[in-house]
Amino acid sequence: MRTRQNWTQLKQLLKPGVSCVITSHYSPDGDAIGSELALAHFLRDIGARPHIINQDPVPRIYQFLDGAGDIRVYSPDADDEIIRNADVIFVLDISAWDRIGSPAAALKASPATRICIDHHATNDGMADLDLVDPAAAATGELIYSMLTTFQAAIPPAVARHLFVAIATDTGWFRFSNTTAVVFEIAADLTQRGVSPAELYARVHEHLRRERLALLSRGLGELHSAADGRIIWMAFTREMFEQTGADTEDVEGIIDLLRTIAGIDIAILFREDTDGSVRVSLRSKIDADVSKLAEEFGGGGHTRAAGIRMTGTKLQQATERVVAAAENLLRRENT
Repeated sequence: MRTRQNWTQLKQLLKPGVSCVITSHYSPDGDAIGSELALAHFLRDIGARPHIINQDPVPRIYQFLDGAGDIRVYSPDADDEIIRNADVIFVLDISAWDRIGSPAAALKASPATRICIDHHATNDGMADLDLVDPAAAATGELIYSMLTTFQAAIPPAVARHLFVAIATDTGWFRFSNTTAVVFEIAADLTQRGVSPAELYARVHEHLRRERLALLSRGLGELHSAADGRIIWMAFTREMFEQTGADTEDVEGIIDLLRTIAGIDIAILFREDTDGSVRVSLRSKIDADVSKLAEEFGGGGHTRAAGIRMTGTKLQQATERVVAAAENLLRRENT
């Protein structure tokens, strides 16, 4: 099985007793959570002292992965000293300061060596050492590469973390980023004790009724543009309040929209409690939605990207992003 990264520089930094902070983006997904937990296990095995600190708590559907409660929600009083005294800071699954959220200022100020392990093409030069490969399907794939390169132990618990990381970022092996390497890794992790059926059920077959109520409201107000080539849906704060749903209940709905026949781009908007608008983008063709996201300060992959818009009302956000999506289709003549 091929390895894409040269991990030599990283290995030189990792010694017994080294204090490490691990973080990822706000609203962490399966790739972020699984990668963080797998990396922390490896660091403990070599005698390092890892601390996982995120802005947001572990989403409900991934809490079964963190049974020991290793992932902390950032608190300046509790965590700034840990960050300040760290030797190494790992930033996983993101290469931009503004997507880390509340811990970003403390992480920037720390004298620690910063290491970015990521598979997104957008990168603002935040790290001292970049281990970034946009060809990788998930950050979990890169963590797996690191562990196998170092000949580290991958017990069943770590195999589960890595499998969820890779499976969720490939749409359970449905998306175009599912390569032969991904299947080789999945096979190896299965041989190490993973049950794909059990993990799929834990992540995708525990849906709350509130989520279905929210989805029903959204489907009742489904919109299209560009002669049906663009489909979009918006969730208002009122919809959340009326259905009892929360932002975690939105997980995966954009990928459901992507399955609608005849569309090229799917867009999901949601109003957050802080007044910002979150936008998820998916493409079924070669239209590069990462370019669309970058127009609004976001980023991601060719067929999956995201935006966080501040100072913009939901209606304005939908008008601007949908218009930009129409322009993207015209430019790429797809």
